[in-house]
Order: sequence, then C-alpha cells, then structure tokens
Amino acid sequence: MNLDHIIQNRRNIKPKFFSGEPVADDIVKKIIRSANWAPTHGSTEPWRFVVFSGSSKQDFAFFQSELYKSISAEDFKLKKYEKLLKSPQLASHIIAIIVAKSINTRISLLEEIVASSCAVQNMLLSAYEYNVSVHWSTGGVTYEDKMKTFLGFDSNDQVLGFLYLGKSDLSIRKGVRLSSAESKTQWK
Repeated sequence: MNLDHIIQNRRNIKPKFFSGEPVADDIVKKIIRSANWAPTHGSTEPWRFVVFSGSSKQDFAFFQSELYKSISAEDFKLKKYEKLLKSPQLASHIIAIIVAKSINTRISLLEEIVASSCAVQNMLLSAYEYNVSVHWSTGGVTYEDKMKTFLGFDSNDQVLGFLYLGKSDLSIRKGVRLSSAESKTQWK
C-alpha cells in the first residue's frame, strides 16, 4: 500500500459497525507511536493519550453518559444517553486525545492543537495500515472541564476527542470530496 492510497481510502467507521473482534494491544501501541512523529513547533510534543480497554471502557461509558445527563437539563435525550453508555462497549479500545498546554508561553494553544491534530492524523493513517477501523468522536461532553479532570488533566489542557478502535467487515465506501484540491489552491 502506498501513502496516497492510505490517505484517499481511510474512512471514519462508527462503533456500531465494529465486529467485536479485539485489536491487539501491540497494534494499539504501534498506532500511538506513529503519533509521536507529528510536526511540533518548539518541540513541545503536546499530544497526550489515555487508553481505555477491558473494564475501563465501562467506567468511561458511565462517566460520559452521567456527565451528559448532568449538563443537558431540559435538552436531555434518553437515546443519546443510551448511545453514550453503549458505544464504548462496542470498541476494542478508546483513546482519549488531549492537548497538554506547554509552559512555553511563546507557543500558542492553537499551535499545540494543530500539532496534536497532526498526531491524530498519523494515528488514523497508521490504523488503516493495520486494518483497524477508527471513529473520531468529538462534541458534547468532550470539552467539559469535568471530562478533563476525569482524564487526569487540568483546565488549561484541551480534549480533542476520542478515537474508538475496532475491527469491521464494513465495505468501505469510495471517498468523495465536494471540490478539487485545485479549486482550493491559489498559485502566485
């Protein structure tokens, strides 16, 4: 497989399409190691990860669903609560992605987020090479301070989301882009 093929064929696969087959811990470690080669301004390497597997997935599921219940008030939806409780159990592993804000004040949080996003892209491409399906989950309770505390980080840090890893027999659909790279590029 060449890099262009991997980039163009990698897809987000939701946990409901996972087969239940576990991903080996050593493969998960290789995927995480690929993150460490992302570009980073000032060599801050701000990406941090918390891996949930086995029974800790249930702890994560319970925490995020209860956090959702506590912050949603009149917008509470039982279906969403149940999805937050169930989805982690469908994954082999869940990797929380955190940007640890550097004490180096010349590096902005935005630059740290960009570097960490590059680290995640490395992980997504690496996962594809190892035939591991991934769903990058964001939004909702992801950005709450209580989630940062649960993960062992402080309010200066930023949670970028959660990678749900699993195996899937889902036939991957061909990628589509709304416009070409050329239409988004100016040459001067």
